[in-house]
Amino acid sequence: MVETLNEEVHLRDSGFGRPWPRHGLRLLYWFANECISFDEENNMLSECDPAEGDFGFHYFENRSDQNGKKLLNETDFPYYVVGNLNVKKYPGSEDLPDYVSADKYTDEHDSNTDRIIVSLDEEWWGAKRFHQVYVTQHQDRSNYDPDATHRISRGLLKIIRSMSLEDFLKKMAYFPPTPDINDRPQSPDRVRPDLTVVSVSSSDSSESETPTTQNNDIRIQIVDDDPPAQNPSGNLPSTGGFWETFCTIL
Repeated sequence: MVETLNEEVHLRDSGFGRPWPRHGLRLLYWFANECISFDEENNMLSECDPAEGDFGFHYFENRSDQNGKKLLNETDFPYYVVGNLNVKKYPGSEDLPDYVSADKYTDEHDSNTDRIIVSLDEEWWGAKRFHQVYVTQHQDRSNYDPDATHRISRGLLKIIRSMSLEDFLKKMAYFPPTPDINDRPQSPDRVRPDLTVVSVSSSDSSESETPTTQNNDIRIQIVDDDPPAQNPSGNLPSTGGFWETFCTIL
């Protein structure tokens, strides 16, 4: 029996349209806001024409699987399915907004696997209305996963309509993966932590200097855990002191 999702938390916990970059949640947001409206009696009126192939809608047979079971219940109304982003097979899908089809060429996480299925009453008082709305995902290339198939209630569709796309995706915990800091490449110039680097800038050096005298950067590495040699006399050497040597280098 197909479960009915009535609240945001139910949809989030179902896992439909996740993880990123699957497009099912964005597809559902589009459907709730652009392809359906409600009249005063809470009927779901169709703002598109699935029977004419709008937005890539096409007929869904609801045929029996290898075990003789059908995905959805028998009904007097025909089923139509939307969500396949293959423009060559379903040209109408090209009319879906960019935020739905942005990742249609992405193979990661089966990003073209999610679908919406509707049962359509085409002769309802001169108008067309949706009788039921379902979300599902492919189990393989030919079949849908019955355990991932859910009916979307009118109340949940209205909740989705009341939110911005950004807020809706946040509440559904739909985020791009965060890069792992451990995966970042290490810089080949990274200095060992036990070394202190003194850098002398030569930004004022003259372009006329010869290659032997022009130096862009001088690095002096002092190992912290290796103390300098002691002078037995206790006095500074008469020549070749540190600063004299340093100045000679400059």
